[in-house]
Amino acid sequence: MAMPRYRPLHLCLLILLIYTTPSIGGLNGTELLKAACNQTSDYAFCYAILTADPNAGGPQALAGDLANAALRLAQTKATHAQSLIPLLLQNATTSLDHNRLQMCQSSNNKAISQLSSANNDFNSDSLDTMVEEINTAARATNDCLTEIQDKGTHFSLLATINADLIKLYEICIVSTRYFTVEDLY
Repeated sequence: MAMPRYRPLHLCLLILLIYTTPSIGGLNGTELLKAACNQTSDYAFCYAILTADPNAGGPQALAGDLANAALRLAQTKATHAQSLIPLLLQNATTSLDHNRLQMCQSSNNKAISQLSSANNDFNSDSLDTMVEEINTAARATNDCLTEIQDKGTHFSLLATINADLIKLYEICIVSTRYFTVEDLY
C-alpha cells in the first residue's frame, strides 16, 4: 500500500494551521477557561458564569464543557424572558410599549427555537450549524434589546436578561474555537 504524498505547500499549511489554531491540547480547564473568557467582551461575566458550573469550571474541563454550560444557561435565561414578556405586556401603558413587547415576544420565540436547534446540533457534533443558529438567536435577542434598552425602568429586567443572553451566546461561540478532537467524543 503506497503512502500518500504530501506536497511541501500542504505540509506548510498543515503546520501553520496547527500552530495558529487556539485549540491547543496543552490547556487545562482553568487555563482554557481564562483563554476563552479573554476572547469575550466581558471577561468578569464569562469567568463568573463558567466557574459557577462544576463541569465548565473544573480542572479537567474541555471547550465543549464551556460551550455546553453557556448554551444551557442561555436556554434557561431565554425561557425566563419568555415568561416575563406576557407579564410586561399586561402592564404596558402605551401602544408603543405594547408594540415593542410584541416584537420582543416574537424575537424571543425565534431565539428559543434557534437555541433548541443549536443544542441538538451541539449534541450531534454539527458545530458549524450550531454556531449559525446561535448567531441567529443573538440577532433576534439584539433586535429586542435595541427596542427596549433605555426606554424606561419597566423594561430594565428584560433588557438585563437580553444583554446577558448576548454575552452567553458569545461565550458559547468563542468556546467552539478551542474545540479539540476530545470535544467531539
